[in-house]
Amino acid sequence: MKRRFFRMVFSFSACFALTVFLSAATFSPGLSPFYSGAYLPMLSLGGNCFALSAAYVLARFAWGRSWRVLAQAALLVFGASVPQAVGLIRRKRTHPFYTVISAFFAELPTMAFLPVQGWVLLLANGALSALFSFLLLPGLSKLKKGTLLFGEWEFLVAGLVCFALGAGSYEVSYFGVSPYYLLLSFLLPTSLFLLSTGALPLVFAIGATAVSGDVSPVVAAAIACVLCEALKGKKALCAFSLLAAEGAVFLLFPGAFSPLNFLFLFSGGFVCAFLPGEFYRKGAAMLGRGEKTSPYALVNKTRLEIVGKLGFIGEALRKTSETLFELGGGDGEEQAAERLSEEFASSLCVGCKNLRDCLAQGGGSTASLFQGAIARALKNGKATICDLPAYLNGNCHKAKAFLDALNEATDIYREEKARCALRNETREKLAGEAEGIAAVLDVLRRDLRRTVSFDGKREKRVLAELRRAGVLSYDAMVAEEEGVAAVTVTLEEERAKEERVLQAVSRAMETPLLLEGITRLGAGTAAASFRSAPPFDAIVGQAVRIKEGSEACGDTKSVTRLNGDRIMIALSDGMGSGEEANRGSAAAISLVENFYRTGVEEKTVLPLINHLLTMRNDGSFQTLDMCVVDLRTAEADFIKLSAPESVIKRKCGSEIVEGGALPLGILREIKPSVSRKKLGSGDVVVLATDGVTDAIGADGMMRVVESGRTNNPQTIADNVVRDASYVSQADDQTVVALRLFRRVG
Repeated sequence: MKRRFFRMVFSFSACFALTVFLSAATFSPGLSPFYSGAYLPMLSLGGNCFALSAAYVLARFAWGRSWRVLAQAALLVFGASVPQAVGLIRRKRTHPFYTVISAFFAELPTMAFLPVQGWVLLLANGALSALFSFLLLPGLSKLKKGTLLFGEWEFLVAGLVCFALGAGSYEVSYFGVSPYYLLLSFLLPTSLFLLSTGALPLVFAIGATAVSGDVSPVVAAAIACVLCEALKGKKALCAFSLLAAEGAVFLLFPGAFSPLNFLFLFSGGFVCAFLPGEFYRKGAAMLGRGEKTSPYALVNKTRLEIVGKLGFIGEALRKTSETLFELGGGDGEEQAAERLSEEFASSLCVGCKNLRDCLAQGGGSTASLFQGAIARALKNGKATICDLPAYLNGNCHKAKAFLDALNEATDIYREEKARCALRNETREKLAGEAEGIAAVLDVLRRDLRRTVSFDGKREKRVLAELRRAGVLSYDAMVAEEEGVAAVTVTLEEERAKEERVLQAVSRAMETPLLLEGITRLGAGTAAASFRSAPPFDAIVGQAVRIKEGSEACGDTKSVTRLNGDRIMIALSDGMGSGEEANRGSAAAISLVENFYRTGVEEKTVLPLINHLLTMRNDGSFQTLDMCVVDLRTAEADFIKLSAPESVIKRKCGSEIVEGGALPLGILREIKPSVSRKKLGSGDVVVLATDGVTDAIGADGMMRVVESGRTNNPQTIADNVVRDASYVSQADDQTVVALRLFRRVG
C-alpha cells in the first residue's frame, strides 16, 4: 500500500512539474506546442488516471490562471479519460492513439468562445501537442520496461524534449529564481557522463534563448560544454563548470541573470559532483551507452584458457620426463649372470652322464655351478679355463663348449650393454629437455595468468587527441599490466608510422610511449601498438678483431631488446677459432636470444640450452657471457659460463665483475655464475671474450676504459680491441659496450 501511495505521489508531482514547464514553453504569437506532452503519454502507459488528471488540471490552471484554460484542461482530461474508461470496462488495454485523438477532439468545443483568428492557433497547438505526445510514447514505453537504448531516433526525441523543457523552465521564475538553472546544472554533467555528448544541454539552452530572445543561456551553456570537455576526466570540476560559465556570462550581461540563481547552480552541481560513479556506470549501461567490457573480458578469458592448456601440456611433459627416467634399460651383471647360467644348465647338462653328481654338487641345480664363472666373464669381458670352478675343471666333459659359448654370450652382452647405455643417455637427455620445456611453459603460464585491465576513459582520450592531431582513427584499446600501459590504435596504414601519431597518443596517456609494432589489417588499415617507455634507455658499441691467419671469427655477439623493457648483450666464444668455432657460438647465441625473448629466466633457459648443446656429441663447448639490463629499474644481471671478467665504468670509478662456471656443452648439469649490479645513468658495461683478457687482462681492460675521456660505447669498444690486438692476436677478440642513460621527456 505504501509503495502504491508513493508511486501515486511521484506521478502527481512529475506530471504537475512537467506540465507547468511544457505549458510555459509558449512562443510568439501564442504557439504552445507541448502543453499536453507529459499528461497524455503517462496516462496511456498505465499511470494513475485520477492523480495524473488532477495534476494536469492544477498545473494548467496554475500557469494559465484563467477559466478558459481551466475549461480547456478539463475537456482534454475528459476526452482522454473516455477511452481509458472503455478499456477498463472491456478489460482490455486502450491503444495510446485513441487516448491522444480523443483528447484532441475534446478540446474543440472551446473554439465557440474564441474569435475566428484563435481557431487556427487552437488547432495548431492541439495538433502539435498531440504529435509531441506520439513522439514521446515509444521512448517512455521502453524506459518503463527498462529496454531504452539511445540511438539516433532517441537522440532526436530527447533533443526535442530538452528544447521544450529548456524553454518552459526558463519562463518559470519566482522572485528572480528560475528552475532552468537547477535542471541545466544537473543535465550537463549527466549528459556528458551518461551519453558522452554535450549536445542535449546545448539544445536545452537554445530552447531558453528561443522563448526569451536572450542569447546569454546559449553562451553560458557553450562555455560550460567546452569546460566539461576539457575536464571530462574530473567529475567534480565538470559538475561546477556551469557555475563558472554563468558567472562569466553574468559579468558580460549583468541584467540577464539574477545572482540568486547561483543557489540553484551550486545545488545541482553539488548533487552531480557527489553522485557515486556507480550511478553513471549503471545509467550509461541502461541507456546502451556503457563501456564495452565484453571484448575485454573475452581477452582475459582467452588468456586463462591458454593458461589451462599450457598447464595440461606442461604436466604431460613432466609425466613424459618421469617415464623416460624410469625406463632405464638393460640387465645388470648379476641379473645377466643368473639368466645365462639357467640357459647353459638347460642346454649343456641335458643327457650328460655326470648330471646326477653335478646336481648333488650344485644343491639340486647345475646353474649355480656356472654362475661364478659367468659373472667373472661378464666383468672382465672374456672367460678362460681359469675362471671355471675346480669341480667343473675336473668333472665337466663340456668345459670347452661352455667356454666358447660363454665368450660369445659375453661379446653379445657387452654390445647390448653399450647400446643400452646409449639409449639410457638419450632417454635422460630427452627427459631433461621435456622438463626444461615444461619449465618454460610454466613461465608463460605465470605471465598469462595475470589479468589485464582496460581503461575505457583513456581510450576515448586517445581517440580525441588523435582527432585534434588530424589523424583519423577507427578504434583504440588501452590496457595495463603490472603498471605498464599498452595502447593499440586502428588507423590508416600510411599514417601508422607518423611521428604525430606517437606524440598524440603519448599526450593522451600523459606519459612517453614507444612504438612496439605495426600489424596490417587489410583494406588500407593497420593496428599500431604502443607501450609506455621505460625511464632508461641504452646505446651499444661493438668491435671485433679476427685471429691472425683465420678467415672467420669464432666469437658471436648479440644485442637484443627483450619486450621493450630489457636489453641483452651477449658474447659466445666457440672452442678454437674459425668457422667451426663460429658455428658452435652462433648456435648458443641463437638459442639464448630465442628463449630470452619469451621472458624466461636464466635458471630455466641455460640448463635447457646446455641439454641441447650436449646432444650434439661433437666434443665442442662454448663460453657464454651475458648482461641483461632492466630499463625500468636500471638493474643489470651478469650471467657467465666460463666467461672472463667484465668491467663497469661508473662516474665514481670502475668495477670488475668476476667470471666463472663451466662452459656450455660439457656436463649435463650446469650452474651459471649470476650476479646483479645496480647501474646509474651514464654507466658503461663492457663485455669481452678471452682473446682480449688473455692479452691485457681484466685490469688492463679497466685501465683502457678509464683512460678515455668519453662515455661513447663505440669508442670504448674500439679502444679496448685496439690495445688488446697490439699486445697479441693469438685469438679472436670481441668487445660489446653498453651505456645506460635516462630518457628526457
